[in-house]
Amino acid sequence: MPRRTERRRNHSMDKSLRFPLRAALMLFLLTFMLTGCWDRREIEERTSVVAIAIDKSKDNPNVIVLTVQIPIPIRIAGSGAGSGGADGKHSVKVMSSTGQTVVDAFQNLQKRLNQELFYGHTRIIAIGEDVAKAGLNHILDPFRRDPEIRRLLWPVVVKGEGRELLTAIPTLEQIPTVFIMTLIENGARSGRIPDINLGDFFIDLSSRSREPYLNYIEVNGDDIKWSGVVLFHEDRMVGRLNERETWRVMRIREKRDGGNIVFPFDGNPEHLATINTEFVSSKQKVSFQDGKAVVRITVSIEGNLLEKTFDADLMNAKTIRQLESDAVRYLEENTAELVNKLQHVYKTDAFGIGSHIKAHHPVMWKQMKWEEQFPEADIRVTYKVKLRNTGMEMR
Repeated sequence: MPRRTERRRNHSMDKSLRFPLRAALMLFLLTFMLTGCWDRREIEERTSVVAIAIDKSKDNPNVIVLTVQIPIPIRIAGSGAGSGGADGKHSVKVMSSTGQTVVDAFQNLQKRLNQELFYGHTRIIAIGEDVAKAGLNHILDPFRRDPEIRRLLWPVVVKGEGRELLTAIPTLEQIPTVFIMTLIENGARSGRIPDINLGDFFIDLSSRSREPYLNYIEVNGDDIKWSGVVLFHEDRMVGRLNERETWRVMRIREKRDGGNIVFPFDGNPEHLATINTEFVSSKQKVSFQDGKAVVRITVSIEGNLLEKTFDADLMNAKTIRQLESDAVRYLEENTAELVNKLQHVYKTDAFGIGSHIKAHHPVMWKQMKWEEQFPEADIRVTYKVKLRNTGMEMR
């Protein structure tokens, strides 16, 4: 009995000693959680950059010209007592700097500012055509490595120089970059503009099975317009597609609606019909013959008649079938021209056929060099068009 009593006493002493040790350890660990953000910096001590433009110097093509757009909070309407005018000209500051590299240009720009530049709010990277044609891997390398840069921002290629996009002042928004953001966001939401963010572009750049493309913007004074996409082979811009060509690529590659389809009725170029695309599906079938890829793509479209410039009895089933067959003929003829351009002019797989081969024919994919075989592939695109309704008629 005494031994048992002694063991119990020793056990209770061990427990009493264990508790303070655990409590002390917990308090020690909590001290690290209560230290706060040691490297924090107040928002008032930072200068936010909402857009960046990258160009080549006209005097020296080896020099990078970096341009940033900085909003001025005190001049933005609704920001307080110091609010200024409502136009974008007075609500932002556009500054440029040069450097041997992008990081060098950033550092040279920082020397002219009293606060640290912050890129966590950057939404647009405007790339000049000359930069895109020379290659983007080394230009975008610092954006890939900087944790402040968001992968959801939009890189775009600008006709001429990228900084023209940052100096344009559209009157519909107080901050010009917001206008560009909503232009892309609303267009992407409706299926008219590809939603290509920086993360997507990095993925496509590193992929062997699909070539990347970026949205193309034209600037005329203060007028900003989306004008299709630019195509890349590896990281170099090799050409561009207009709006309608881009919509055809989107229907095949992304299964997106694209814009309206305008085509002649019954072969008469003066009798035009316009239909929209409410539903789009795309299927690819790939086989191989004598080592050459045989690609058959079928695009199914359902839409509504929006407009016609001719008299026709839309209650007649024959007229509806004629409209559908004319739309099919128009789309197939123009897509055949697009396929020829992609294969023999630009030699870039904008349709993403390589991704399909890699996923469904992995053995063949390992044996082939797709970038060399793409121009020789037998690619045909067929369409199926169905009109859901023709709207109301006036008698």
